[in-house]
Amino acid sequence: MLLIVTNSTDATADYLLPKLTEASIPFLRFDTDTALERIAFSFTPGNPLIRIDSEWYGPDDFSNVWYRRPERLLSSQIPDTPEGKSVLDEWSESLEGFFAHIPRIRWINFPAANALASRKLEQLSKAQQFGFTIPDTIVTQDSEALRAFFSKHDGEVIVKPLGRACVERPDSGVDSIIFTNRVRESDLENLDDLAQCPTLFQASVRKLSDVRITMVDGNIHSYELTAKDLDGKQRCDIRRNNMADVDYRELCLPQNVTDSLLRLVNHYGLRFAAIDMAVADDGQWYFFEVNPNGQWAWLDLCAGATIYKSFCMSFSVDAKSLGALS
Repeated sequence: MLLIVTNSTDATADYLLPKLTEASIPFLRFDTDTALERIAFSFTPGNPLIRIDSEWYGPDDFSNVWYRRPERLLSSQIPDTPEGKSVLDEWSESLEGFFAHIPRIRWINFPAANALASRKLEQLSKAQQFGFTIPDTIVTQDSEALRAFFSKHDGEVIVKPLGRACVERPDSGVDSIIFTNRVRESDLENLDDLAQCPTLFQASVRKLSDVRITMVDGNIHSYELTAKDLDGKQRCDIRRNNMADVDYRELCLPQNVTDSLLRLVNHYGLRFAAIDMAVADDGQWYFFEVNPNGQWAWLDLCAGATIYKSFCMSFSVDAKSLGALS
């Protein structure tokens, strides 16, 4: 059976589950934000067990695990007190202990592999080692270093977040998404706040198009994304306007790009990865980042991709037998 570890609001899981049913792949969805009322836990050495609804399961009952988008544990039955937080910590450790008994090879992706592949700066260093071209990049708090970088690239510089691209507020309706933005010369007039936070700047790539690549167990789905700003140039951040005006086209990757991608995902031990690249107006391919748990269902829905088939294929394989060899 496939175990899906996610949360109750995960639209990508909602999309894939009917596909799994059509493919006759048995699954169990475990939503970390709602599951505590449904489960119980038991352990003796070598025999961790979890009861979900009325059924007890051991690690070997799960041939595959899709580690999708788990959230922190929640329960309406546990008070929001220091003692209640301690109870949630105990629950978390119990569940992590159960999951740790499931061999790494069964996971898409193993949590530690996700963590290892999620550091944007380390990704850039590794990408360059594996043959990718990356934009000239600095992270700085020094205003003079930024001004020198801006001059070096004739004012063609962008700024983007290193971590989460979202500012969350108590009222989620006024959360802010932080897009990639061009640095204007007027932005350099007052850089007093730059010293407060390391900030990522890159030479702007004169893009013909963005490219989104999704890899599932070696199956590659690559799509060109185009959308124009008012000046007729490819949009600085393709995500703006909720991507409503984006045009999609399936494309084949150059062999050198494919080779570098395979080296990158193998290095991190990823069975799934979403990679953002761009093609410049001189034909050069640029690597931006890899997201080990990125979104993909929108490509099926908007671009006519069939990424779901790659997941069904992977989940059809009984990874337990492979895990016994690991």
